[in-house]
Amino acid sequence: MKSFNHFGVYGICIRDGKLLLIHKGRGPYTGRYDLPGGRLESDEALIDGLVREFREETGLSVSVKNNLGTYDFFVRYQEDFYTHMHHIAALYMVEVKEDQQAAPIEMFAGQDSLGAVWVELEEISLELASPVAVLAAEWLAGGRLPAVAGAYDQWEMKQPLET
Repeated sequence: MKSFNHFGVYGICIRDGKLLLIHKGRGPYTGRYDLPGGRLESDEALIDGLVREFREETGLSVSVKNNLGTYDFFVRYQEDFYTHMHHIAALYMVEVKEDQQAAPIEMFAGQDSLGAVWVELEEISLELASPVAVLAAEWLAGGRLPAVAGAYDQWEMKQPLET
């Protein structure tokens, strides 16, 4: 296994028992749900990057409440001569500012979100979502986060998401 590192910052936003997720349009989680978030830009603080990524991927403005920790996953993903991605995710609880609806998202080079959707926790599984989205749903449902890295070597999406 030859992996490359991907570090990102992600927000967990819950409303009426539903988790805010995005539809991924590219990358290792293409066609699945994922938490809003992603890579930091040059000289960008974690919280600033999270607020920017949320706005870009969901059209919503959020306030960051607290850090839940950093979690990692090894996911099968072919890129160049790599076979896996070591996905390192800093997780934060966030709240949508005021009572806003998601605005249309801007499409630009590098945009990997096809839009946001509120999803019932029990509908979030590895068949439809990224490991970090599943982790968030499990934490919201049961209040526990793992202490060890997850490994997702043979995962396949069973059914396509509707966009």
